[in-house]
Amino acid sequence: MRKIKNAAILSFFVGSYGYLVPRLKNNNGKISKTIHSYLLGKRYLYYLYNLEKSLYSIRAALEVLETTVDRGGDILFVNSSPILKQAFDKNPSVTCIKWKGGGLSEFKKVDLVFLCDIAKENLVESHRECLLSVGVGSSTASKMSYLFNLNIEDTLLFYWFFNVVFVICQRGKKKLKCNRKLPGLLGTANPKKLCNYAI
Repeated sequence: MRKIKNAAILSFFVGSYGYLVPRLKNNNGKISKTIHSYLLGKRYLYYLYNLEKSLYSIRAALEVLETTVDRGGDILFVNSSPILKQAFDKNPSVTCIKWKGGGLSEFKKVDLVFLCDIAKENLVESHRECLLSVGVGSSTASKMSYLFNLNIEDTLLFYWFFNVVFVICQRGKKKLKCNRKLPGLLGTANPKKLCNYAI
């Protein structure tokens, strides 16, 4: 059998149904043609992410998060889960909100936005405010700066996502506090030994 790179993390994603494309809220289950190149196809009512291809976009999204944290940028998570809000409650650089109409206009100066609860309205609003955005579990690539193609509606994958972003943000705080570089989670700090971190 051909050995697949990143087989362990792919197996975890598949076992947790990470390949199921969440339905865009208020869109009757339709998906955008802009996401078709990231899909394997459709089975029953669900479209399926090509997870092997999606790993590259997930890695890129995590890299831009790490870069933003390292330079002291401000990050906004649009997510209805109280877990993220509680976790980052004492981090002044990270804000977590439940989206409501016009809510993103209050955060024009943030450096990066993670849209976890995606609807047509907040996509349009983030694009209008010219925000650098990451679409988490999106059924469209339109108006997205980065794609995090993974179904985090699954509880296990949500906690994986939560732990990944929490670790990156906490490490960034330590780097800024002690003003020195820590070994890179994404394998960029040590060219001799690449750490693939979670991916």
